[in-house]
Amino acid sequence: MSLARFVAFHEIPEHSSGGLPALSYAVMMARAPRGVLLVLSRFRQVWELPGGRIDAGETPREAAVRELMEESGCVARAVSWGGVLEVHDGRSHFGALLFCEVPAVAEDFSNEETVRIGYWQGEPGPAPLGHPDEQVLRRFA
Repeated sequence: MSLARFVAFHEIPEHSSGGLPALSYAVMMARAPRGVLLVLSRFRQVWELPGGRIDAGETPREAAVRELMEESGCVARAVSWGGVLEVHDGRSHFGALLFCEVPAVAEDFSNEETVRIGYWQGEPGPAPLGHPDEQVLRRFA
């Protein structure tokens, strides 16, 4: 599977579909004391915002909070809705973008999904950075 490319951002309220297909993933932009938290994906070998698939029976908000915890060990505070991301990797996917604050980050965190933790503090940022994540960071960080 090829890496996803950013297509569009849709400013849609949290509890509205806006006529788009069902959301399949959620991403969390977590602001930490050192910058916006990024994880180095063990699978894709790129820096990215924490996120992943929305499980059955889970809301996009719940998925984003869970994925942040799983991929970084961080607890989300003051979670807010951003909108909907559209990406393409051979087919289109739609996902939620949420924002939060994280008061503390374990600098030596790693697990089966995450190689290590990093931060976006402005350009140029860590490399390689996933295309959708780079576009979101440039727009919202």
